[in-house]
Amino acid sequence: MNKRIEGQPKVTIIIPTFNNLKNMRGCIENVKLVLGADLGKNVLLHIQDGESTDGTYDFLNQLRSPHISYGVESDRGVYDAMNRAINKVVTDWVFFLGGDDRLLPGFVSAIKELHGPNIYYANVRFASDNRRYDGRFTPRKLVFRNICHQAMFFPTSALKVRPYSLDYPINSDWAHNIILMRYYPFKYLAIDVARFTDTGGLSSTKNDIAFDTDKGRLFLENHGYFEFFLCRSAPLLTNLFRLAKKLARYFKLHLQRTSRKYNTKK
Repeated sequence: MNKRIEGQPKVTIIIPTFNNLKNMRGCIENVKLVLGADLGKNVLLHIQDGESTDGTYDFLNQLRSPHISYGVESDRGVYDAMNRAINKVVTDWVFFLGGDDRLLPGFVSAIKELHGPNIYYANVRFASDNRRYDGRFTPRKLVFRNICHQAMFFPTSALKVRPYSLDYPINSDWAHNIILMRYYPFKYLAIDVARFTDTGGLSSTKNDIAFDTDKGRLFLENHGYFEFFLCRSAPLLTNLFRLAKKLARYFKLHLQRTSRKYNTKK
């Protein structure tokens, strides 16, 4: 990574989008509001549009901000759009945001912590229930769930050397994290940096068959046999965990009902 020159912006926020003008307006206003003077001073914003037909281009063309750039070109999906945007980045760090996601004030605190050849990740809040997701990660935890993409700060150089694979249309970022965790220190920041829209997206409604097929191999090649076997048994362990939670809720309700009946008799 090149040494940052004092006074140059540190991070580029990339927003990949396609036919999402209804959310894009609010997203950009949110970025401006949260960043304030940091937009331009420490942060740049780049919107990568996949040739939308809903008026997005006209909207972007009217922004007229030296700190906000955009690219409009055909792509092969969200990860291709992200790769294309990364190639245009001139800052040392990259952060991704969805058009229906929102920055939180903690983002400004987080960018002050970015140093060295590390990958940083923080927390997001789910838009549906305000739940915090999801603390520290290890390769073993990564077997069961991914780090939220909207919680991560990447060295730009790392993403230029290892672009996102287009083999995985939904979970390429998960596959990417499995590989990157082998080569880079992952540093956790106990800060809430974004509000993530956790309903309605591709990852919440569809499966990535190619990723599901390759997931075990990715862990074996990058982390070893334990994670590989854990990956193979993950569906069974997940189902057992869900069953245990259901049983716990059942017995809790049963005890409450029994207690109420006993108190009524007394």
